[in-house]
Amino acid sequence: MTPEDEEFAALEKRLAKPVDDDDIQDYKKPWVGLTKEELLNLGAGIVNFEYAAAIEAKLKEKNT
Repeated sequence: MTPEDEEFAALEKRLAKPVDDDDIQDYKKPWVGLTKEELLNLGAGIVNFEYAAAIEAKLKEKNT
């Protein structure tokens, strides 16, 4: 193998390694709760809004 081939092989190895890019950011979608109308549609008109708010709060806690 010539020195040029060795240099090329070394360059290929360096370029094949993953680059640690700390500029990449994870963007989180903001929490969006259900509207009263959506809750009514889910519960066929029979909804305990306090109970629904408690469920949403727990879901928000677990997902943020």
